[in-house]
Amino acid sequence: MSTDIHGGIEFRHPGADTDYDGEPWVTAMDLWPLYNETDYAAFGCLFGVRNYAGFQPLAPDRGLPVDLSSGMQSHVGSSVIAGDLHSASWVSWAELLRWIARPNLIASSAG
Repeated sequence: MSTDIHGGIEFRHPGADTDYDGEPWVTAMDLWPLYNETDYAAFGCLFGVRNYAGFQPLAPDRGLPVDLSSGMQSHVGSSVIAGDLHSASWVSWAELLRWIARPNLIASSAG
């Protein structure tokens, strides 16, 4: 049985910290157009799922964000609550950028 990543990309509304009345996070798009294949190395690096290479995962088992947008909540939330999706997690763009910028990324991942 294979493992897949389900989810999407959200952005923080520019008016979220002002008198803006909407949700702070807005769903931008689903992940599938960007990532339409199974890649266990990526799953292991990012979230510790099927981590056959033994990577130190960036964002394992964080659960769903408390301020998840209603669009993303309707997309994945009910499946996580029902137990149909496991290892729910999230990662920020800033974390990804810091992680990618690390020196010796491959060497430090291997142990």
